Amino acid sequence: MLTDKLRDGAHGKVFKILFWIIILSFIFAGVGNYLIPKLNTDPVKIGKYSIKSEQWNAQYQDQVRMMQNQYGPQVNKFFENPENVKAMRMQVLERMIDNVALNSVTYEQGIRVGDEQVKDAIRKERAFQKDGKFNNDLFLAKVRNMGSSPDYFAEQLRTQLAQETLVNPILLSGSSVYPHEVELLAKLFAQTRVIDTYTVDTNKLAKTVSVTDEEVKKFYDGNKNLFKKPASVKFTYILLTVNDLKKEVKVTDEKLEEYYNLNQTDFTVPQKRECSQILIKASTENYAQKAKEALAELKSGKGFEAVGSKYSDGKDFEKDHGSLGLLEKGSLSSQLDIALFAINKVGEVSDVVIDDSGAHILKLDGITESFVPKLADIKDEVKAKFVDAKALELYNEKTAKLTDVSYENPDSLEAASKSVDSPILESGVVSLGDKSLKWPLSTDDVQKLAFNEENRSSNVNSAVISLGNEACIVLNVNDYKDETLLKLDEVKDKATGLALNHKVSEKAQAILAEIKKSVAEGKDVEVAEDVTKASDVTISRDDQALDPYFVLEVYSIPNKVNDSVATNNKGQPVLAVLKSVNDADKAELDKYTALIRAQLVQFKQNKTNSMIYLGARDISDIEYNEDGIKLVNQQNNNAE
Repeated sequence: MLTDKLRDGAHGKVFKILFWIIILSFIFAGVGNYLIPKLNTDPVKIGKYSIKSEQWNAQYQDQVRMMQNQYGPQVNKFFENPENVKAMRMQVLERMIDNVALNSVTYEQGIRVGDEQVKDAIRKERAFQKDGKFNNDLFLAKVRNMGSSPDYFAEQLRTQLAQETLVNPILLSGSSVYPHEVELLAKLFAQTRVIDTYTVDTNKLAKTVSVTDEEVKKFYDGNKNLFKKPASVKFTYILLTVNDLKKEVKVTDEKLEEYYNLNQTDFTVPQKRECSQILIKASTENYAQKAKEALAELKSGKGFEAVGSKYSDGKDFEKDHGSLGLLEKGSLSSQLDIALFAINKVGEVSDVVIDDSGAHILKLDGITESFVPKLADIKDEVKAKFVDAKALELYNEKTAKLTDVSYENPDSLEAASKSVDSPILESGVVSLGDKSLKWPLSTDDVQKLAFNEENRSSNVNSAVISLGNEACIVLNVNDYKDETLLKLDEVKDKATGLALNHKVSEKAQAILAEIKKSVAEGKDVEVAEDVTKASDVTISRDDQALDPYFVLEVYSIPNKVNDSVATNNKGQPVLAVLKSVNDADKAELDKYTALIRAQLVQFKQNKTNSMIYLGARDISDIEYNEDGIKLVNQQNNNAE
């Protein structure tokens, strides 16, 4: 029987050999984990805490997503450079080290945040409020959308609050701005300079200059990169756009009503609030203290108009009583927005809000509640959004199909064209860097795809790439010509023109050098026919009529009469000679004072913040694992 044969086989030599091979493999596999040391890929250890490679990668991916959302698809070009990726990864890691070091210092200082403080902070967070009150369902939904949990979010907030307890007093003291600092900087920025200018008319000068064939040949040989015919390709392509697909969307009254009922939040007219403000400008001395006094008078029962007339710097307050009109969320700066929508009752006022403009006190004058208009009243808007939504759905479906079919049938675009019912288009000749072509052939993304070495040499379909959020393209290169150096005879006119311009520029600089020397020696300057002198020209730092670089060069001249700088102003060679430096009048100083005070506060806050992190690092034991960092970077470069 079969069982007898199996029993007999179990005592055979072959079975015993196989049995011991299996046993030994299990033994060595199990022991291997103990014999082979585990590789440490934790990039950094701060005290007792190690930053894990997984945490580092997650933070880096969050940074990439944030930049993609902020800057769009063009940011992908930045991440194609391995050096940029490496630098970005290290920036993220250093930021993580900063946070861990500061957290450690905060904990060592005995700073703790209780559960009630965390709950109170969550309740006050406007993102979790509905109709001015904390909404637990909204909180849970928002946290889930962040990819987090309520407990984890609370612990992260606890850490943040503990940090703020330590950091905020330091930031407050470190960002104090003193009057003498503001005054000194305001005088410097408001300062005007009087100069004499000697401008070379290069058009006139060019009429006196000529170039020989030898000079043209020499310029051509020294600048061959200027005389190359760029690489070019020809390709066929399929382009899908949401805009084109809108024509395929069928609209009926029934579909519109269904869409309207399912998406009423998209058509809700938000709550609006009517308010007035008392503004005490940052240029006013002790503006923050005056705002506190104004608020105290309001709370004591004095009328808003009376207090505003006494304190407000708003030029029309007497006329309009500081009215800002009817506003919805987002109409004001974030600080003012929060203050306005935190007021509970009509007639009440906000606390003092300080920003770059100065100190604000808001008064709630009225509330217009949110509502959903009837479908009949907004039918055109509903139709437009319905078509947009359906076209986007259709676009996503066709993009997926285009990706699959173009990959499965790589030799041509015919099958892909039929699958998405979209025509195959011809590019014509596309030269690398040519921005005069029609969209999307002129875009960097398409040209990079077309000139990719694999795509241009394999004659197979490229990958499908997105052009923004509402278009995609796939292409198949059928002809490629490499960059070539054009012969001198083919570019003789261009080479002659460029060589002439170069010679004119050199002669102009020589003329200005002679004038500069004469001015420095105190000699009279003989102005040639092709040089124009302008005397006693007054310029300021924000002079819009001049090239910004020229203004910067003028202000770089040391405060010494007849010192000069040779530079360019809007393409014309010019020598600027300093004659005098003038201080601004009081009105101009006041303008700069208000501007500089706010910017100086921000600068000092940033500087103090940096010093806090540096201090935390200095007193923390930080160990870098260079091998682990190198390995993680290498693994991720290979993955990308």
